[in-house]
This record gives sequence, structure tokens and C-alpha cells, in this order.
Amino acid sequence: MEVHINLWGVLLGAVASMVIGMIYYADQVFGKEWKKLAKIDDKRFQKEMPKIMPQMFVAALITSYVVAYFMFLYQNFFQTSWLRAGVVTALILWLGAAATTVFVHNAVDQRPSKLTAISLGNRLLSILAMGLLVGWLHP
Repeated sequence: MEVHINLWGVLLGAVASMVIGMIYYADQVFGKEWKKLAKIDDKRFQKEMPKIMPQMFVAALITSYVVAYFMFLYQNFFQTSWLRAGVVTALILWLGAAATTVFVHNAVDQRPSKLTAISLGNRLLSILAMGLLVGWLHP
């Protein structure tokens, strides 16, 4: 079987993830609390962001591609709508990979549970947006 992936959907999913992150971690939303709980030095953070942003975008592209790949397999196996396949795949990947990884690492690093919840919320919204966009722009 050949897996067909809409690269425009992957790209839009990555862009959506970045936009969600910028809004989600804005000081007016969760940014101030996140910086406090994660002990982020704001001056250093602002200085290093231009170097970090391209790396974050590449990571978002990879995640979006993985969502698209498994969405195709899910849709092909279950013969469901592309949008449903995108949402279900995103939720499965969030729960089985992203959420468990964030939870375990934060627990071992003894990070506050509120910080874990903030991180998990961002990952859920980002991966769900990827699934919705890739499902909407199916191959």
C-alpha cells in the first residue's frame, strides 16, 4: 500500500501549531504562569527565541507529517471520513505519545503538576489542529 499525504495539510498543521503556541504561551493566556512554574528567565528567553523558533517549526512539521501518515492508515483501515480519521488519529497520538511522554518526563523532573497540565493542553490543541487540518485537506 502506498501512503498518500497532502503536504499542504502537513504545512498548515505545522503553522497552526506555531500560531496556537504563540497565543497559548502569551503572557495574557498561560505565558506568565508557565514562565513562573518553569523558572524561565524572560530576558534569556526573548534573546534565544529567534534561534529556537526554526527548531520548533521543524518539530511541528515532523509531528504534522506523523499525524498525516497515521491518519491515512487509520482512514484506509476503518474506511471512515478523513476528518474523523484526522481527529481520532490526533487524539490517539496525543494520548499514546505526547501526553505520556510529557507526563513521565515532568514527573521524573519533579515539575509542578500545573506546569504539566499547561504543557499537555498546548500539545492537545496543537496535535488536534494538525489532525483537523490534515483531515480536512485529505490526499
